[in-house]
Amino acid sequence: MRRRSEALLAAGGGFLAGLLVAWMFSAMPFAPKRQVVARWDAPGGAYHALIVDEGPARLPRSLHRWRLYLGHDAAEPSYGHYVSLPELPDLYGEDGAKWRESRVSWTPAGVRLTFWTGHELFVPAQAYEGGR
Repeated sequence: MRRRSEALLAAGGGFLAGLLVAWMFSAMPFAPKRQVVARWDAPGGAYHALIVDEGPARLPRSLHRWRLYLGHDAAEPSYGHYVSLPELPDLYGEDGAKWRESRVSWTPAGVRLTFWTGHELFVPAQAYEGGR
């Protein structure tokens, strides 16, 4: 009797593990796509400041994940310096259109993002020059 209950327990655990793996693979095609919603180029075009919308998390009623990217690759931002930005849908708008109203100023010391609200974010040049 004990062997039978152990076998049933093992089979149940295997079934649950299989369901978890199947769910993970089925959710992969629906992962949010990263989308650039605003772009500012440094003088000379060596660096770019991008606002990247990484889409909502998979949880219901989750908010968009906005990130500031500073780096060389504006077409496919991956390797560079990222700064996470707060998730405030009433402030940014659902599609992030308000980001385009922001201003960016590049100096030898770094880059300053001035939000349309008047708030400012400064990132020192050493944080993004040379890759990261």
